Amino acid sequence: MSLNDLPAVTRKAIIAERREELAAWWPRADGAGARTTIKMYPLLYADKPEYGHALIRATDDMRLRKVAEAFGRCWRRELGYDFPPFDASFVDYEGNPNKAEVVLFNAQETMATFPIAAGAAGLSTREGRRQLDWIWLHPFERGRQLMTLAWSDLESRYGNDFLIQPPLSHAMRGFLEKRGVDRGRWGDQVK
Repeated sequence: MSLNDLPAVTRKAIIAERREELAAWWPRADGAGARTTIKMYPLLYADKPEYGHALIRATDDMRLRKVAEAFGRCWRRELGYDFPPFDASFVDYEGNPNKAEVVLFNAQETMATFPIAAGAAGLSTREGRRQLDWIWLHPFERGRQLMTLAWSDLESRYGNDFLIQPPLSHAMRGFLEKRGVDRGRWGDQVK
């Protein structure tokens, strides 16, 4: 039965109950709002990339590392993994230096005089070779120019031969194929 089919008094009581539940559950830091909202992050303290570029290096600044960690949590949720791919702390779980390099991507669809982080990527070095470990873009920026700019910036900064680690989403595989990236650089595992 629809709410509209109920008597006005009953409908009003049900909506009052729902408002009470929402007030107790949604806005808290650990509530549904925090778990279901995908944010972009205004970076008032970071330099905006030059026109036609998207890359903001975030490796040394803890504020920027925390934004990259938040995007890593989005990556984890979207791909269904148990752990995010990046932790902002400068020390890993075993007490060793966290040498992961992270970059943020400046939004292209949302304009401001300061950068607005709309995605991130993490890179590492294994056996002397650079590899892209993960990449995630805000859904509002997908299918737009951001991934193309981000990819060009990544190849410009890290060379056009870095490895691309699986898992790869279907969208990422499609992007790599369209871009003509050598299949020898990327894994076959699809998530």
